[in-house]
Amino acid sequence: MDIDFKIVLIAFIGVWGISRSVVAQQSEMLLYEIAGNRYERQNFDKSGKLASRQVLNVGSITEDENQFRLPVEIIAYNREGTVQDTTRTIYKCNPEEQNIFVNIFPYSDYGKGGEIKVKPEDTSSLYPVNPGVGWQMKPIHFEMHINKGLVGFLGGKSKIKMYNRRVVANDTLTAGEYEINSSVNLGVYVMGIKVKGLDYRVSEVVDRERGLIYQKFRAGDGSYFVIQLQ
Repeated sequence: MDIDFKIVLIAFIGVWGISRSVVAQQSEMLLYEIAGNRYERQNFDKSGKLASRQVLNVGSITEDENQFRLPVEIIAYNREGTVQDTTRTIYKCNPEEQNIFVNIFPYSDYGKGGEIKVKPEDTSSLYPVNPGVGWQMKPIHFEMHINKGLVGFLGGKSKIKMYNRRVVANDTLTAGEYEINSSVNLGVYVMGIKVKGLDYRVSEVVDRERGLIYQKFRAGDGSYFVIQLQ
């Protein structure tokens, strides 16, 4: 079906079901915006103590040279709440790939302050509308190419893979919300050489009206960070 995206940021969420009538409707998508949203990222050490936090203020989407541009202001604080840094990063993608923007906020530290081209491998059915517990979803693959500065000159990029994505039971959620557990592998490359690799276990809470409202990324050493829609 044709959808007029205009200049709002959206995310596709495929319609799932087991009946023939529901399967016939799988091309329908639930749309939601993140332009203008405010997110907070809190970083904790392996003992569970707050180490730092960032506030991410999402700007308005613009279209330039057949590219969608998403500005994000990142304000960094130390554990005492003192501002340490303020940067502005521009994320770009092709219009037909704009749903991938919803997944970029956990990786905002990479290429901070520059321009980043986001290139997804697949943009279909990132999150189902109303899945049942145990539902297994497709992996998500995308790249983030840094376009400015020395790292950009050297071909810096990050490759992200979210896999083993499964809906799990959570009795604390409200109507219209569900939780996904998955694994994430993040690779950072400079001049084609992998210079950093990170693995996380991830929990995400999705709201059918507002999209991703909570993410928790736990590293192997026990440290973790949480991102929440404010």
